[in-house]
Amino acid sequence: MEVDFLLINPWIYDFSAYDFWLKPYGLLYIGGKLRKLGYKLYYLDLLDPFNKDLPKAPKRREFGTGHFYKEPVPKPYFFQDVPRRFYRYGLPFKVFKHKISGLKFKAVLLTCTLTYWYPGLFSVLNFLAKNYSKIPIYIGGIYPKLCKEHLAEFLSQYKDLEVYVVTQNDTEFLTHIKSRFLPSGETFPNEYPIFDLQTQIPYVVLMTSLGCPFNCPYCASKRIYPSYQEKSPEEVWEEVLFWHQNYGVKDFAFYDDALLFNFEKRLKPFLEKVISSGLHLRFHTPNAVHARFINQEVALLLKQAGFTTIRLGLERVENRFDQKVNLDEFLEAVSYLKKAGFSPKELGAYLLYGIPEENFKEVEKAIYFLEKVEISPYLAEFSPIPGTPFFEMAKAVSRYKIEEDPIFHNNSIFPVLKNPNWEEIERIKGLAKAVRQRLTSL
Repeated sequence: MEVDFLLINPWIYDFSAYDFWLKPYGLLYIGGKLRKLGYKLYYLDLLDPFNKDLPKAPKRREFGTGHFYKEPVPKPYFFQDVPRRFYRYGLPFKVFKHKISGLKFKAVLLTCTLTYWYPGLFSVLNFLAKNYSKIPIYIGGIYPKLCKEHLAEFLSQYKDLEVYVVTQNDTEFLTHIKSRFLPSGETFPNEYPIFDLQTQIPYVVLMTSLGCPFNCPYCASKRIYPSYQEKSPEEVWEEVLFWHQNYGVKDFAFYDDALLFNFEKRLKPFLEKVISSGLHLRFHTPNAVHARFINQEVALLLKQAGFTTIRLGLERVENRFDQKVNLDEFLEAVSYLKKAGFSPKELGAYLLYGIPEENFKEVEKAIYFLEKVEISPYLAEFSPIPGTPFFEMAKAVSRYKIEEDPIFHNNSIFPVLKNPNWEEIERIKGLAKAVRQRLTSL
């Protein structure tokens, strides 16, 4: 099979990984742009849970979420203090080699999202360097944007490998591509992300905006998307209709950093279109929405439009971190959502923990607080992100040299705790899970 570009979503090497509406949106997005221009593409998702060549099909759950296939791999020596097993998530290596062996391509596009997932990217690069050293490679994603020097150090061993790190905007990248490669196919009628090149489409990711209007000290959104841009409600609705009418997709997950911001002009008209269509769709918010923007009208429209998974950002109960919402705003939002008809199974809140000098009694207190108000607690381990004010704070307290190797940004290792109490960590995880089970059985 001959194509213009091979797009690869690499493996994940980690202690845990779960398909909670997890897609390499940037890679799929740029793929849609290229396909519209007439470039032929082949998308190789090394995390594909539906690949027929997997030794065992991973368990899938409702609304398109589920497990990835995984194989145990040796744990990095510097993680010997972490009492968990280490895995490679995704296709077995022999399946990857078989898939790529029958392809001819002019260039490869790679991505890497979380900074500490670079081992998967490096594994693919090592393979390409040995077997396709004359093929140009383009690397995009969050990792190369935030850790460009780390990537450059790795690539220095491959002097003859032609690699471009994509940190510019889409227009500049596409201009470069058009100047270098002639498309071999016909132009495509739309530029939607290439979800249809997957084995299956259990769900589609939507973004009604790029970037974030806020500037939280632990978030790197401003470095990834320097400007905040909004799509029109009509544009988003047309995309939903395309996937539903042509592929039967019913589940849609929003990746927006601030979905409810500018609600009257952006999300409200979209929700009204969903409601008036009469279509039975399901919408999910794996990224936390801001409780302060939820009033009775917002809650009712979300419910009527088919929102099925609502995650709120509570972060902490005690006032000792950079909270986006105070408890009064949070409780008011919860009240509106319940009045609109949302159940405990549909509502959840993220609790940030594993912060410097963590007090697990406070985390426990927050879990019981959420149980009292019938909101499922979801623990979000703190991960230091380069280029943010909190990263400097994390450097001062971490037991690792987090500024030298992004592998130490992994939230599963609790990098900013000097001496993690693993028994206490597991107890808190077990408590949160037990509370979720109690609430979802109501």
